[in-house]
Amino acid sequence: MVSRRGLLSGAAIVGVGAFTGAVQSPGTAAADAPLNTPFTPVTAPHLAEAERMVHYQRLLASGYLPGGLLGHWPLDGTGADRSGHERPVTLGSGASWSTLRAGGDLTFDGTSNAYAATASVLDTTAPFTVSAWVRLADGDSPADLATMYTAVSQDGTSASRFLLQYDPAFSTWAFKVRSEDQSTKVSAVATTPAALGVWTHLTGVWDGTQIHLYVNGELKGSAATTLSWAATRGFNIGRAKWDGAPVNRFKGSVDDVRAYGRVLSADEISVISGRTADLNNQYLVGSASTVTWGTPDDLTSWIAKARCSSFITWVLKDTYGWASDAYFTQYFQDRIPEAADYRKAFTDGTGGPHFKRIRKVTDLQPGDLIAVDYNGSDPDNTGHIVMVRQVKDVFTGSVNFSGETQYAVEVVDMTSDPHGVYGLSSYAQYPDTRMVSDVDGANFQGVGIGHMMFYASDTTGEFSRYRWSVNSSSAKTYAVADRPISAARVV
Repeated sequence: MVSRRGLLSGAAIVGVGAFTGAVQSPGTAAADAPLNTPFTPVTAPHLAEAERMVHYQRLLASGYLPGGLLGHWPLDGTGADRSGHERPVTLGSGASWSTLRAGGDLTFDGTSNAYAATASVLDTTAPFTVSAWVRLADGDSPADLATMYTAVSQDGTSASRFLLQYDPAFSTWAFKVRSEDQSTKVSAVATTPAALGVWTHLTGVWDGTQIHLYVNGELKGSAATTLSWAATRGFNIGRAKWDGAPVNRFKGSVDDVRAYGRVLSADEISVISGRTADLNNQYLVGSASTVTWGTPDDLTSWIAKARCSSFITWVLKDTYGWASDAYFTQYFQDRIPEAADYRKAFTDGTGGPHFKRIRKVTDLQPGDLIAVDYNGSDPDNTGHIVMVRQVKDVFTGSVNFSGETQYAVEVVDMTSDPHGVYGLSSYAQYPDTRMVSDVDGANFQGVGIGHMMFYASDTTGEFSRYRWSVNSSSAKTYAVADRPISAARVV
């Protein structure tokens, strides 16, 4: 997620703005190029194409789906409604802003004032869809799995019309509807137990004849019901209503709550849950690559399934007529070269007429390629190759070496491991669009924008070493003697 909206912030677009302290030497890639100089190039065609793929993958990761949206509360430090219907939520004293995930979230302490509320949003006599990211509290003050917790509801005078919640009777997640007189309840229940401290995406749908519960974008439970009545007494996050009073106060965190005045299809629910983003943007090992620039009106048509080197190669092929299978076979002996092949060709000058070696870090420009050769140290990868967006600044905060200058370089790349560690010192200054949290398995993989740290010799200005991110330790910093580095400009 990168909450998921966090994926839509972070790295600056070339030509828009940079952090204080950006390198200003001539030729250096910089994102703060002035906008009033139309004759100064601030990008390159292949960088623009790579960024297009990144931006569409970020739209998928954020669950972009505005059609029929009547309420959207990202809960990223504000209760604002992003749907355009101007229904901000007001927080009780038991709700507080937190940053368990990128972008922020809302944490509830389970007390009587643990809620965020607004006026009723949905016409509950007509089909609707409601969704949220939810997490039961763990740690020193965990949620009690024997207690019922409601994440989202819309209420009438006596009871909630619907409840998206954790139900201890089943030890898992449920979507329920009730009759106005409280005499009837119908439940769609998940099939696997809920766990403390795990972010889970829930979607509840009422289509007029059935309710459906989706967990992490997949259908997990359904039940028949035609119960229909207008719940006009408020939309609540973090609690429900029973016998005219608040109940089921949530203990944990909630993020990215949405309410749609229509039935979302299974494919649309896959989008808002981030499941489609996971499926469409993958780092592959041992499989053929697929990179497809889709159409703007169909986010799901944008696909990036590749390794770092195959993604770079597909970007070049998509951009330039010369970048053909024949060209790469002639100069690299492979129609899709490995990262180590690129590094060797850049160093030896054997990459053909369209690659010009760049020796100094301060000479890098937007679109330049940097290839690292793992020199046989990794059995699964020959190396790594990235596309430069900007040399952001000189970094002196940690892991410095005498006689060398460390540069933070913003890059576009394809990886299974985002650059940085969410929540650690300095990460916020050098983020990665794929980063969701510090929980294993929670982050996105595939194509994105991040930051690597490259070092230059103070004597020659040439590459001297690198580390994966600003949070990498000295033990994970590699000198060029162990892992050679070479850069080139596409010409």
